[in-house]
Amino acid sequence: MDRKPVASGSFYPSDPEDLRDYIRELFLSKRGPGELPDPDGFRGNVGIIAPHAGYVYSGSTAAHAYLAASEWGKPDIVVIIGPNHTGYGKSISVWPIGVWKTPLGNVEVDQSVTNAIVENFKLASLDYEAHLFEHSIEVHIPFLQFTIGTGFKIVPICMLDQRKEISKELGIALKKVLHGKRFWVVASTDLNHYEDHETTLYKDKMIIDAISSNNIEELYVSIEKEHITMCGPGCVATVMAMDLGRPKILKHSTSGEISDDFDREVGYMSACIC
Repeated sequence: MDRKPVASGSFYPSDPEDLRDYIRELFLSKRGPGELPDPDGFRGNVGIIAPHAGYVYSGSTAAHAYLAASEWGKPDIVVIIGPNHTGYGKSISVWPIGVWKTPLGNVEVDQSVTNAIVENFKLASLDYEAHLFEHSIEVHIPFLQFTIGTGFKIVPICMLDQRKEISKELGIALKKVLHGKRFWVVASTDLNHYEDHETTLYKDKMIIDAISSNNIEELYVSIEKEHITMCGPGCVATVMAMDLGRPKILKHSTSGEISDDFDREVGYMSACIC
């Protein structure tokens, strides 16, 4: 089964040329990293954390993560782990087979890896339903196509169950399944949602501090204690549990910087785990 885009034309441009030009400007803009990715060869496996809002709000922040990943060269496989906003589908939903379509073309799903994940992690299921209307994975694929080009496959994982222990176990399973392969892992998440500017900065800093100290326990304690509405903590914890390196925070921003609405902001961050 092939997966058709649902965020095209809303979260990002639907015209291929416009989309490519838009992503290019996100990299080169003052809010972006200021240069274009140019991956060559392969230096090592890497994890990144990047937001999944509309490109106008969070795209330049995401670009920082993709530039950092590109410095490690071209992977053969990219695992994209996103939160389930819709409530449809299985608890840990792995898209089984086929291609994901975007305006920039099709990207094949690595069936051998998707099957291996389900075989090695009993709570994961091969499932289409969770992905059909979910944007948190889709919005990263045009960035991957722009950054890497062609020649890579994806493994989309949508997390409804983001409990700490489940996320850590998924990370351990992914580490086993991907052993010996050349890969990137993308954790898709936004930070705190729809509070004022001061609260957003305070709560986002707690998340950033936990991630930069590589402390999954602190991440979950902070979320519970401060009632932080980060949408993808399990996605981040999964990548952290893979022991790919120490997280490096690259960029933090808020939606208010674009919308001028500082009463109901969403926070965004990008990081590289390498």
